[in-house]
Amino acid sequence: WFAATFDGEELSPPYLNPLIPTNIRPPRPVIERQGKWGRRFFYLEDANASDDLTRTIGRGGLKLTNEGIWSELKTSVPLDVDSNWKLWQIPPSYMGTVGLQLPVRPPEPGIECAFVVQLLSSLPAAFTTSQLALVNLWLLSFDDEILGLAELGAAAGIAYETSLNRAGLRICFRGVSQTLPSYVRRFCRRLVQHHVKLLDGSTKMADSVPSRASALANRSPQMTRAEKDFVANFVTRVSEREVGNEASFFLKCTSGGYLITQGDFLPRESQKLLSELQTIFRDYTTASNNFVTSPELRDLLYRPIWKPNVSSPCLLP
Repeated sequence: WFAATFDGEELSPPYLNPLIPTNIRPPRPVIERQGKWGRRFFYLEDANASDDLTRTIGRGGLKLTNEGIWSELKTSVPLDVDSNWKLWQIPPSYMGTVGLQLPVRPPEPGIECAFVVQLLSSLPAAFTTSQLALVNLWLLSFDDEILGLAELGAAAGIAYETSLNRAGLRICFRGVSQTLPSYVRRFCRRLVQHHVKLLDGSTKMADSVPSRASALANRSPQMTRAEKDFVANFVTRVSEREVGNEASFFLKCTSGGYLITQGDFLPRESQKLLSELQTIFRDYTTASNNFVTSPELRDLLYRPIWKPNVSSPCLLP
């Protein structure tokens, strides 16, 4: 019986998770220098020169025992970008620097990084209760749409968060700097297509989405009891087309974006990621001046609620 059943059966080749690096590169060092002009941060441009490196700071400036080029990391102002996007860089794990709150890690340099993509729009500040409920349904149904990607990322310690704020839509990511940009690109490409699939009927909202939207409203301290009751009733009656239309309207009312990079991520890599995000969102982020907003950097770095909750930095190598 065994031979008849399994004869000729072969194991398929192993499937490699593209979000888990096969070879871990060492962390790229960032050093801090105190001076009369304040704190300054420097990064090593040549990643290959970061092995067995000894760094000293003296009167002659920064010195290395092996070859390497050090450049200053501009952290107090956004990098010059020729568009309606801005790029901010935050050095990794320095006390007193503004940054996204991340899980606690050892103080040694690491290979983790985090990104914040903020799609700018003043529209959420003027949302009606029904508009807010529709956009939340869009984001919650998108969680189901990218479940496979999220599970792949969780195995690599990658997590994400989407949240509305008064300046638009904030999307946060954290993970390994080698593979997190690939995750971000896949995530954002699917985000801009999700409302299209809702409109043409190729994607349906799961039955649990309305109840999750109602629970989200119930947890909101800004909503009154009457508004929460309205949402609980409203979300059970809306269609995928209504959700898709509201999501499309919101994206068309975005006037630009911020990219905030933090951790083990070099400026040239940040510039490349920004260029890719501009391409992904090229059909949006061009709204009129009626929707322009310029939030403070600190206002965009509130604590994220990471998804999936099984993703843990302890999974990182």
